[in-house]
Amino acid sequence: AIEGDPEVYAAVIEPLLAGLDALDMDILGDSEVDLDGVKPTIRTTETNEGDLIADALLWQAQQLAAQYDAAMPDIAIQNAGGIRNDSVLPAGPVSVLDTFDMAPFSNFVVVVEDVSPEELAFVLENAYSRVEFVDGRFAQIGGFSVVYDPNAQGLEFDDQGMVVTPGERIIAVTLDDDTKIIENGAPVNGAPSVNVATINFLAQGGDQYDFGDSPFVSLGVTYQQALANYIAEGLGGLVAAADYPEGGNGRISVP
Repeated sequence: AIEGDPEVYAAVIEPLLAGLDALDMDILGDSEVDLDGVKPTIRTTETNEGDLIADALLWQAQQLAAQYDAAMPDIAIQNAGGIRNDSVLPAGPVSVLDTFDMAPFSNFVVVVEDVSPEELAFVLENAYSRVEFVDGRFAQIGGFSVVYDPNAQGLEFDDQGMVVTPGERIIAVTLDDDTKIIENGAPVNGAPSVNVATINFLAQGGDQYDFGDSPFVSLGVTYQQALANYIAEGLGGLVAAADYPEGGNGRISVP
């Protein structure tokens, strides 16, 4: 076996381990329920961990929108591929390290402004276009509910990113205030545009998300920071089972 260099271990590894221990001991609050971030689950269906992270984006963006001259967000979208712990976090204490395990990338919270019903429909067609392949573009959502048909034709792109087959999976989109955006697979006449809290990765076209010509404003906080802030401040340190039941609370459904 190759022996490690004790000087390197002392200079690099020990401080790193100490830093991780400090994050693990920094407790944000408690969860009454197991939080499901297992990859094959969170990329194919709603989970309570997905709900929690989407809600964190929406809450944090609502807190910061005025400070950054951004529109107040109505809904939130988080791609499941950005949720990386691939585990079930057992009920109990939630640490800062747990939030880094869930949300490890340098993704910043943004608000995409004035997204039309047609643009939102296209975004969601992409989000649920490859669920059968356990694709990371699968959207965990907040502020609205969606009904989609996984057996209908999915949106397809060619190698240049051009649409070759339109998607036909999105059936209905309803905001939490019961405003209908899409019904029977089509935008509702007179339905409003919405402002979307998401991450810069998606706003800039990652996972083939396309918000059209809608501008976006970055809010200067990462999605990990948003999650930590939401648990500690937005939820007062308690992830309640009533709010985040196992399996989610019906935001994403199929007919």
